[in-house]
Amino acid sequence: MDNSLALSVHRALLCAIPKNLKGLRVVIEENNKLLWQAFFDAEPTEVEMEVLRIASTEVLADYPDIHLIEEEFLYHPASLNIHSIEEWAFVRWEP
Repeated sequence: MDNSLALSVHRALLCAIPKNLKGLRVVIEENNKLLWQAFFDAEPTEVEMEVLRIASTEVLADYPDIHLIEEEFLYHPASLNIHSIEEWAFVRWEP
């Protein structure tokens, strides 16, 4: 994740990280598509998804060349398997 994307995502996430969120992966793919994957401990609520949709829209506003966004809100009870830290905007500590 380049610095401008990291700053945009972190600004958008201020006061927007639900308690249930364990990780957020954000990638701008080669076809100028923003991939926004949110991983949750339990099934995400409509409110949790809406808060993160607003954040993704704020990021999208910073990138006028991106016209497509893919948002995924995933129930993921297991620990996250992080191979490439560059793609992760947020990862909660887990013992």
